[in-house]
Amino acid sequence: MLSALRFCYISDYANPDLLLSAVKGGVLSVQYRDKNSSRSVRYVKARQLKKQLDCFNIPLIINDDVDLAHKINAAGVHLGQADQRPEAARNILGAGKIIGWSIESVAQLKEANRLSCLDYVAASAIFPSRSKADLKTLWGLEGLEKLVALSRHPLIAIGGIDMTNIAAIMSRAVFGAAVISAISNANDPERAARALHERIIGVKHDSNHQ
Repeated sequence: MLSALRFCYISDYANPDLLLSAVKGGVLSVQYRDKNSSRSVRYVKARQLKKQLDCFNIPLIINDDVDLAHKINAAGVHLGQADQRPEAARNILGAGKIIGWSIESVAQLKEANRLSCLDYVAASAIFPSRSKADLKTLWGLEGLEKLVALSRHPLIAIGGIDMTNIAAIMSRAVFGAAVISAISNANDPERAARALHERIIGVKHDSNHQ
């Protein structure tokens, strides 16, 4: 299941049709990230999203909220530095779930290296992002390469990733990439997802064999 994180689409699930286009285009996993809805609304949306993704055997990762991930039996959770500790999340979710952690400094990566409860780390952010204004670090390609060399966990790149830089990102031996605007803001989200899939996975995606 971890291999699905090679191409992750981050979505607030405000538009189910957009989500479906991303799936048809070849995203392999979805992270539900919703900073604006209430807890009760997030629960309803996450359940609906999981039901939709289950039809395509696509794993759902919940951003920040361990309890929500547990309640809807999501595939896992993605945690930021200010969220619940990964060790606590592992105790709640159990051994079979995916736990990822955002890292914004080399010190945080070194701490992540000491945690056996983690399945992956996410380097945030590689490039400036329209989806997140409060960025603490911009790693760039050289910084990303350094992180990959230092990390004992699979490393996922996030932040400002699109068709203009995805080839350079993947050439740094990252495990995978997570995108938002490259699909959400595209004129043709399905086509955008398909193009990214081909660059990340190395093969064309056939939606008829989803």
